Amino acid sequence: SPSNLKPLIFNTIIMRKLFSALVVIVTTAGAEAWVHALKPKTSSALLMASNVGESRMTIVGSGRIGGLIAEGGDSITVGRNDSIDENGSGPIVVTTRNDALDGIVDACPQNRRKDLVFVQNGYLDDFLESKGLMDNTQVLLFLSVTQKGAEPIDGVTKMNPEGLTAATGEHAQDFANCLAALNLKCKVITPDDYRPAMFEKLM
Repeated sequence: SPSNLKPLIFNTIIMRKLFSALVVIVTTAGAEAWVHALKPKTSSALLMASNVGESRMTIVGSGRIGGLIAEGGDSITVGRNDSIDENGSGPIVVTTRNDALDGIVDACPQNRRKDLVFVQNGYLDDFLESKGLMDNTQVLLFLSVTQKGAEPIDGVTKMNPEGLTAATGEHAQDFANCLAALNLKCKVITPDDYRPAMFEKLM
């Protein structure tokens, strides 16, 4: 009878509406997943590219000293044969051996050479003068790292509780801040005070 059909018709209408709503939900979710799958993912290379021109410390060399300094703050580590961003800014700390310096300086963009920071042992005046870099930041490192990743031994003595490591030049304070983040001492001194300390270390 017609009275018996009414509940059946009503239930059918409800089921159709529920089914239509379910189709919309599934379709929408599928579309979102599809769009998400197609969305380009930011690679590490792109992230690095987005930081081009950013002021940060660049470390040339990933040995014992380079690895230690890299732990002192926001930095990027490059190899001795890698390019240095000509649009960047901030200190470029060269931690390689002395025999690699010539190639590193020559490959460094001209406008970034003033940012080079030299931490090598030995007398560098003749080399720096030949490259026009006598005013660059230099560091006398009085610390020891027995192997890569090992805890550094700071050059602190009873006579020199402030530590013996010293830096001079434009990026001296940046370098001192980096070591301070590692609980290592570094004095920022004038070029006139730096030279006697350099000769004292060479003796």
